[in-house]
Formats: sequence, C-alpha cells, structure tokens
Amino acid sequence: MSKNKFSTGIILGAIIGGAVSLLDRETRRQTFDTAKKSGQAISYYSTNPRELSDKIQAKVEQLKGTVDQIQDDYEFLSSKYNEVKDMTPQLQNILTETKETFESSGENYKQVFSEDQDGKGENENLFNQRNHPEGQS
Repeated sequence: MSKNKFSTGIILGAIIGGAVSLLDRETRRQTFDTAKKSGQAISYYSTNPRELSDKIQAKVEQLKGTVDQIQDDYEFLSSKYNEVKDMTPQLQNILTETKETFESSGENYKQVFSEDQDGKGENENLFNQRNHPEGQS
C-alpha cells in the first residue's frame, strides 16, 4: 500500500509542478509550440514511415562513422604514447649528455662573462665609458 501512495505522490507532484510552470506565459507558449510540432511530426511520419526509417538509418551510419573515427584516433594516440614512452630513455640520455657538456664548458663561460684576472674589469669599464661618458664610476 505504501508503494501505491509513493507512486501516486510522484505523479501528483509532477502534475502540480507542470501546472505551476504553465503559469508563465513564455513557458506555456514554448510547451504548446513543442507539442504542436511533435504532433505534426508524428502525423507526418505515421503516413511516411519509409522516410523516418531512412532518417534513422542515416543517423545510425553517422554515429558508426563517428565511433570508427574515435577508435582510429584512440589507436593513433596509443601508438604515439608508446613511441614517446620508448623514446623516454633515449631522451633522458640526450639530456644527460647535454647537461654534462654544459657543465664541462661552465668554467669557460664564467671566464668569458666575468671580470679579467687582474681585477681591472675591462668589460665594466668599457660599459661605463659608453653609458656614462661625463664621469666614470
């Protein structure tokens, strides 16, 4: 008996909710327009079932094509993922070699960009002469 009351409550709630929503003029207009269009479509396709069948078949074919494309894309991405995964050790070796090369050349770079051994700082003096010709700091 409680199941019956529950089902009845759901149905009554849906009916009351629908009726309240129809108090809005725009909602009422859209609901009636949609119902009218649906009725026309049902009437049309009941007299032309072959056309409905053709439309459904076309949609099914379109969906099959989309599923095939998704499957092809998945396979492509999976193969690229595996290529990158296999390449990772090679890439890691290349990065390690590059790092070691830069570290070994680091001392040379430091000498080029730092002041000279005598402390004269020719690069700094040259910069000051060009940018502050009136008085050197």
